[in-house]
Amino acid sequence: MVPDSLRPLLVFALVSNLYGSGIVATLALRANTHPLPTPFSLKKFYALMGWAPLTFASLGLLISPRYFAFFFLAGSAGIVGEVLVSILWRNYFAEPIWVYSYGAKVRGDTSSLNFLPWAVGALLFHLTSKVLGAEVGFAQVQRPMLIAAASVTVGVLAGFPLRRLTAARLRQFSGGAFAVFCLPIATTAIALGVLCGPWWPAAMGTFAVVGFYTEYSYGRGMSMFFARGLWTYQRWPIDQGHSSFVTFPLWALGGLYFYFVTATLGV
Repeated sequence: MVPDSLRPLLVFALVSNLYGSGIVATLALRANTHPLPTPFSLKKFYALMGWAPLTFASLGLLISPRYFAFFFLAGSAGIVGEVLVSILWRNYFAEPIWVYSYGAKVRGDTSSLNFLPWAVGALLFHLTSKVLGAEVGFAQVQRPMLIAAASVTVGVLAGFPLRRLTAARLRQFSGGAFAVFCLPIATTAIALGVLCGPWWPAAMGTFAVVGFYTEYSYGRGMSMFFARGLWTYQRWPIDQGHSSFVTFPLWALGGLYFYFVTATLGV
């Protein structure tokens, strides 16, 4: 028997693999007459991503109807989160952190295509937290949420004057400037570790690895089907900008952010 905490992971694995196998096989057959990669089209993008809403529909029907709310809330929260990160980045550096190839919105800070990928990313962080034995429910995470919010605020406020000691004073990227940019993440990990226990910084480290691997796999995989990658990172890029070393600390905080969202829903 599969433990209840791991049933969502089983549903995710079954739906994504079955759908993925079918769509890849279909596209492979079409490639005989339409070689890949091909020009971007919304029809093809949503065909490739169809497993995402199907997964949430399956979770909602088989596990809990709260997954329907999860789908809409997580997709929206992801877009809001990346816009906020990009706004903070622009206060430090002249070049954007990423450049979207298709559907760029809000000065290129996000894309109209990002709802489904963010919903899936949030689900993977949610599943990771379950594997790590995280608590679920607003009452359980209320105190860590308040500590995290206060720590991020302290880090942001401390970072603004400190950035003048680095290349960020000229809005140029450097290792030191990036370290100051990441100060809110460091203060959050330290505060949660001291006040709430070692599980929290360990979980943030795990979220960093999961987020990095997921984003790279998704971006690299989609580039096999389209003439250009969906995005390009500008600094410390990996594999033609499909990912970047700058994302590790960002995913540490991002995973925590999505864990709080899902724990509040009680899923």
